[in-house]
Amino acid sequence: MQQLHPTPSTVEAFLLAIDFGGTKIAMATATPEGTRLSELEIPTQADEGAARVMARMHDAAMGLIAQTRLMHGGELRAVAAVTPGIVEPDGIRLAPNNPGWETLAMAETLRRLFGVECVQVETDAKAAALAETRCGALRNLSCGLYVNLGTGLAAAAVIEGKVLRGAHGAAGEIAYQLRGVAGETPFADGGAPLEQFVSGRALADRASELVGRPVSCRQAFDLAQDRPEVAAMLDQALDALVMHVANIVLMLDPERIAVGGGMARVPRIIPALSAGLARACPYPPQVVLAAFEQGAALQGAILCGVEALAENRRSR
Repeated sequence: MQQLHPTPSTVEAFLLAIDFGGTKIAMATATPEGTRLSELEIPTQADEGAARVMARMHDAAMGLIAQTRLMHGGELRAVAAVTPGIVEPDGIRLAPNNPGWETLAMAETLRRLFGVECVQVETDAKAAALAETRCGALRNLSCGLYVNLGTGLAAAAVIEGKVLRGAHGAAGEIAYQLRGVAGETPFADGGAPLEQFVSGRALADRASELVGRPVSCRQAFDLAQDRPEVAAMLDQALDALVMHVANIVLMLDPERIAVGGGMARVPRIIPALSAGLARACPYPPQVVLAAFEQGAALQGAILCGVEALAENRRSR
């Protein structure tokens, strides 16, 4: 567990923000205005199932809440969580890397666990795009795009300062884009074709098969210098990623793309996207590292909590 200790101060109330990531759960307490108070991270261990993940999150969060009360005073007034997938009242769809999420009523569960009525749950990529739009790399743009490259794969478009949600809240679920190759498994048959080819987990799994031992995504890129078969696999994956992002660019015409998630700092990623888009698009956007990098979704959760608290106060 990684825990940060800020300078003590006094508050009357605070919120809890939670980012359920593919490999880690990041949490922070913050003031109603969004100033961070305390933070911690724990491993997700998603394979243990939703009930165990939520129990471990709750144990860690209660410690964080106790620390916040000790250092800053105040009481917990709201909880905001962000997660992969599409949040519905009775479960979370399109979150294949989180077993059990499909039957997890996230908002109801958080209300029960923390004893607060003010709860907000949002898709992680959209929350990250909100953070980058309000105070990050997509600020003051008429059209921008956030691309999350991590354990999973997702994107979020920002139009005139607003995150595009779509008719079902599923805009930007690019994990399910078809690659157009023989034998691929579409969504209806349980597949996520693009994610299963270019996400961090997919690259790590394929590299591990090639070298005969478990390696991470970042290690795969390091191995590519001496292992031609790994280099060829990564080249193929990056070409596919560039092609799909280019198609999104041609549809939306964004001014800038902010890349976040665990793969964002892999040295080849942003140069490959920039070079590929320059060749494929008449008006190629600037490609930059997200201002909040891997922390964009957590910052988005904080903003969701701030807005939920403000709305709760207005409705009283």
